Amino acid sequence: MLRLILILAGIPAGLATGFLAWLVAGGPGASLDKLTPIEDQLVVLRAPHEAGPSAGAMVSIADLAASPLFALTVGPGAVREPSITVQGVSVSTGRVAALLVIDGQPPAWVPLGQSREGVTVRSVGPTRVTVDTLVGLKEIGLGTSSAASSSAPAALPEASAAGPDRIPPGFRSPPPPASAPQIP
Repeated sequence: MLRLILILAGIPAGLATGFLAWLVAGGPGASLDKLTPIEDQLVVLRAPHEAGPSAGAMVSIADLAASPLFALTVGPGAVREPSITVQGVSVSTGRVAALLVIDGQPPAWVPLGQSREGVTVRSVGPTRVTVDTLVGLKEIGLGTSSAASSSAPAALPEASAAGPDRIPPGFRSPPPPASAPQIP
């Protein structure tokens, strides 16, 4: 019985001791004062948001369901990969960007993490730039171009002109399902 009394008396005593220690440490304003310099530094470090109509807009589930999971690269409805040429890089404390020519348009500086014409700059090195397109990541050297896909989608392979489809030798078809009618 004495243990139960000590346990029950220890709970409010512990809460009261913790509350007094919190008040001595500065109370509710102590944590706010400690976080102010850190929040000021975070404002400077935050990445710039992309400008445009979709900046900050929520993506609906219907939009996600309507877009394909993988980009088609051949056949009807295939996406065309842009031709990208790296003409320059800028790597300094105030700026990291790449001078890109996309599909023969005039060169433009594209900062790290920003997009232009569906091309996003992912990393910039002294001699190489990594870009992300609809087809995937590409690493392009300074002064070189990426190989663009043709403007017309590639044709799908046609059936053999040698004759009708034939069953390959050694092929065994699966047994009929149990629900199939039995032929005597």
